[in-house]
Amino acid sequence: MTTFRDLGLSKDLLETLDELGYEDPTPIQEQAIPELLAGHDVIGNAQTGTGKTAAFGLPLLEYLDPESPNTQALVLTPTRELCIQVTQALRAYAEHLPIEVIAVFGGQAVATQQSRLRQAAQVVVATVGRTLDLVNRGSLDLSSARYVVLDEADEMLDLGFIDDVERILRLSPSGRQTSLFSATIPPPIERLSDRYMYDPVTIRVTPKQLTVDAIEQAFVEVPARQKTDRLIEVLRAEEPEQAIIFCRTKIGTARLDDTLRARGLGVKALHGDMSQGQRDGVMLAFKDHRLRLLVATDVAARGLDIEHVTHVINYDVPDVSETYVHRIGRTGRVGRTGRAITFVTPAQRPEIDRIERDAKTSIGEWEPPEERLEHAPRPRHRHREHEKQGEKKRGRPREKLEQEEPRPSGPAGRDADGAERSTDRVAAGDSDSEQVARGVKLFINRGKRSGIDEEDVRWALTEGAVIPEEAIGPIRVLERFSFVELDAAHAEQALERLEGTKLKGKQIRVEYARG
Repeated sequence: MTTFRDLGLSKDLLETLDELGYEDPTPIQEQAIPELLAGHDVIGNAQTGTGKTAAFGLPLLEYLDPESPNTQALVLTPTRELCIQVTQALRAYAEHLPIEVIAVFGGQAVATQQSRLRQAAQVVVATVGRTLDLVNRGSLDLSSARYVVLDEADEMLDLGFIDDVERILRLSPSGRQTSLFSATIPPPIERLSDRYMYDPVTIRVTPKQLTVDAIEQAFVEVPARQKTDRLIEVLRAEEPEQAIIFCRTKIGTARLDDTLRARGLGVKALHGDMSQGQRDGVMLAFKDHRLRLLVATDVAARGLDIEHVTHVINYDVPDVSETYVHRIGRTGRVGRTGRAITFVTPAQRPEIDRIERDAKTSIGEWEPPEERLEHAPRPRHRHREHEKQGEKKRGRPREKLEQEEPRPSGPAGRDADGAERSTDRVAAGDSDSEQVARGVKLFINRGKRSGIDEEDVRWALTEGAVIPEEAIGPIRVLERFSFVELDAAHAEQALERLEGTKLKGKQIRVEYARG
């Protein structure tokens, strides 16, 4: 496996990466860093959350001259939020380097930024409008800018900044190294790269790898007048740890925010008509995990890079499939799973088919969590699938856990081939001999969130239920509940002795894992 040491970075930067806890480079970092260190122009086709700031930031810092106070690198961003985020990251990477990284953006006093630029600013991270403003005032000199980065170029295009970006590139030295990073590469971005970049190397990290595969997707078809009521139902059923609810317009975002708060939900909005102070406060609360539900427009949420977002709700179906992929990429970050739920009116139903085709994914109709479990297809290795389904139950109300396992008398579902199946038989059709040979699985309604680990479950079985160690099979502790496998005789004993007792101060329920 490639490490950061294999990429050609200096000792100072490697030391900083160790301190920051960076272990292995992401795909975009592994491919882009050597190309940029070699002096090539680079087009990085990658989503937010793939590590692209380090991909362009580390090579950029490598060759700056700390003795010169001139602006040697310019990073252009579409929004103030992303500008601040990139600046913070670059300052962290430059911890052991005598390099000054300065952010300039609208909403802050021009005089303050002019003063900082006069002192020293080897790296300037800036929004497009403020860059031109400072250039026109004579406060920002780009004649020494040997490195120019366009971050989130497609968003600059959507915001109407592309002409201004071209003006800035024309003001920069012709011999500069240019890198462009974008979640999508529409034709205007291709034309810009053809005109202003020299023989660029294109690196693609596909959205399917990074987002769609890691995310459970569903749609809710509902008449427009009932959409808000249905949204509230879905939120209460899903109980997200953190969720972003995307709306198409600023007015729609503000209206939905008012409605949800009036209905008793703890939610805040993020849109362009808010003051910068208000936006900063909302973003900080969301990043610090003090806010669970955020209603936002695409542009306002662009600078958000949150690891704990468990759900993305498309209250308004996106106009283009690329926007859909980018939105849902805010959940299911590296090493995590997430859920994306899209609301459509009956007239918009074909939009789901379009997104499925374009994103090469599958979006099923939304079901409440307990119904999802009951209707899930059962593959041959049922016990392993059961555990996977268990992992999907995080975030639901505790009182529902007792009913989450489908009962043998439950309604029929469908198997993986679409055929009707009945849940009347124990263990979804296993014979008695198969079940005894494999052991009996028990469900315990407590897990990691209650402070319980595998050793606690083992202790409860051996000490509380007097089960011998050799009779205990695999133990699986998930977020909100656990599974343990025992032989049939000892499973009955465990049920009798443990049901209704307490473990780590929490009352537990124990029952056969059904279905």
